[in-house]
Amino acid sequence: MNKLPPPQIPFADALSEAVSGVGDPTLGVRYTDAFANAAVIEAHYVQVASSAGLHALPRLVGPDDPVVHGTLRKSELTKLYTQYFVPQGKPARAIYEKVKVSAGGKCPLCGGIGHVRTLDHYLPKANFPLYSVLPANLVPCCRDCNSEKLNAFANQKADQTLHPYFDHDRFFQERWIQARVIPTSPPVVEFFVATPAAWHPEDRSRVAAHFLEYGLGDKFSVEAAADLPETIRTRATTLAGHSPAEYSAYLWEKSQNIDLPVNNWRRVMFGALSMDQWFCQQVF
Repeated sequence: MNKLPPPQIPFADALSEAVSGVGDPTLGVRYTDAFANAAVIEAHYVQVASSAGLHALPRLVGPDDPVVHGTLRKSELTKLYTQYFVPQGKPARAIYEKVKVSAGGKCPLCGGIGHVRTLDHYLPKANFPLYSVLPANLVPCCRDCNSEKLNAFANQKADQTLHPYFDHDRFFQERWIQARVIPTSPPVVEFFVATPAAWHPEDRSRVAAHFLEYGLGDKFSVEAAADLPETIRTRATTLAGHSPAEYSAYLWEKSQNIDLPVNNWRRVMFGALSMDQWFCQQVF
């Protein structure tokens, strides 16, 4: 939903900080030895992510605790994050905070509705533990988006949700969310996916998957329901003398707020209101 620059933190640095918080020297050496090729792992991830191919990377399924990388088991790789990266007082916590604040407090997965409270593993650490502390795999997000996703991840490209760091600019600069007005009392704004006609079918499917995965339809409608009363009050008072055409032009101007992303719910809502003849004719 919102594009972010990838963290400028090498995987090797994140690993070094995490390992420096490990109390067991023997385990620390095993971590260091296993990730001697950290730069290669990172470069491969970035290359695959840039072509939206992360769905094809090998994943772990089931409750077992196999050896995954070098001599390290799945549980030891996930503990790099849970025990040596996240906790307050650990050296790697500074990197956690640096990635967390990079979104400016607005969750990129839901278009800024939620406030950033945590980091999301784009590739879930339960299935892809090798990338548990890879900064390029850590996305600042709100708690709702983090909990709704859980360990789910697509098995094919068409179902892969958007990666704020690596996906093509078209997903962030072109309009693919639209809305319609339901003529009830009070009015309801319903959001849906409507992609540009020139898009590839896989890209269309991906944004639909993202919309569904993060419950954007419901989230946007709730925000619109809270905002509409003020818009209606303005129409009934300050703008009472406007003709329907003038009111439509006013709403359209509000939908062109370039300070908001093109798929922001407010921009989409005001665009839909401006083009809805029934709404613009209401005097409320």
